[in-house]
Amino acid sequence: MSIQFGVTCFFNDYKEFAIVPEVARQFPLLKYLEFRGEFPFLVPDDTPDSQIDFFSDVMKETSLSSTLHTIYHDINLATLNPWLKDANIACYKRFIDVAGRLGSELIVVHGGVLPDDYVNSPLKNEFHSRATDHLCETLSELADYGQERGVKVALENSPPEAGQSIVFDSHSHLQILEKVNHPNLGALLDFAHAFLRRLDLIDYLEKTKPYLIEIHAHNNLGETDDHLALPDGKIDYLPIFKHPAVHDVPFIMELKSYEDVVRTLTWLGNVL
Repeated sequence: MSIQFGVTCFFNDYKEFAIVPEVARQFPLLKYLEFRGEFPFLVPDDTPDSQIDFFSDVMKETSLSSTLHTIYHDINLATLNPWLKDANIACYKRFIDVAGRLGSELIVVHGGVLPDDYVNSPLKNEFHSRATDHLCETLSELADYGQERGVKVALENSPPEAGQSIVFDSHSHLQILEKVNHPNLGALLDFAHAFLRRLDLIDYLEKTKPYLIEIHAHNNLGETDDHLALPDGKIDYLPIFKHPAVHDVPFIMELKSYEDVVRTLTWLGNVL
């Protein structure tokens, strides 16, 4: 068993992606790269085919496998609106298509949120039930679509945010996964998001292990989702590295800058 380290970086210019082969050569412990599906880097039908081909050509210069984190902003998979639900499904199907073109193993999605107005309503339970149903129906359809194309769907736990997140701890995470009950849908555990919610990271890891298909790692100071380099914040990753449950799944480090990528990979080389 071994940790399948990977990295993603918040590139703003797609041409910066050309540095990936050099990083892979410099740090042979890297096994994965995660594409960032956000403006201005990569969004289906907005990103030209030539740019997607560029990413694919760069990856061919490496031995890295890949995953694709879909858009997080301006979208809500737990929407109560049936029209937006259908739009969400159409959007994420296009992400699956792009993942297929890039050879990515899976796409990453967030479970969505119930806005404050609904959370504070006397009908809160009914709204939450509808939001959960819409999320599960969406995940089921995306899992079906991805299965036909060899792309899995990974459901990530959300950081603290306005409203009520549908997936925020191991219980809510497992509840959705078990309700959908699809072999092409799995769990993505983001340790930094769980840390912000004051959760027991090892307990969360062990409970979601049967469904675990990816991990996200970054650091923070316990207050905001800073996406700091792994050695910088308050999360001690050394005990996590030793746990067998983190082995043999993509362990993607989500970092803001190339400098943080290099510093984190250098640190890993020293501590492992």
